[in-house]
Amino acid sequence: MMKQHIRDQRGVAMILEIVLVAVVLALAGAAVYQANHHGSTASLTSQSKAPSSVEGLAASAAAVTEQDTTADANISASADAATNEVMGADDDLTNLGDSFDENNF
Repeated sequence: MMKQHIRDQRGVAMILEIVLVAVVLALAGAAVYQANHHGSTASLTSQSKAPSSVEGLAASAAAVTEQDTTADANISASADAATNEVMGADDDLTNLGDSFDENNF
């Protein structure tokens, strides 16, 4: 009578697992590399060429100043609106303080 030997297949499974982990890590690394590469390329192409003349520099500075002024005005308007809402809520709470009577229920 011949004995049948059961082969140990754990080694094959471990090798397959290592190969799958390597593939996943390679794909993740490629995705990160492409994201960084495309991000730097997009930022390089979106930047405009620096002006070389004095008039160009002045126009560029004026445009940046105008953008900053607009952004500051928007932030200020948002802050004022938030302040008005908080003050309105504070007034509502102050006026609500004397209107509650638990004996009316």
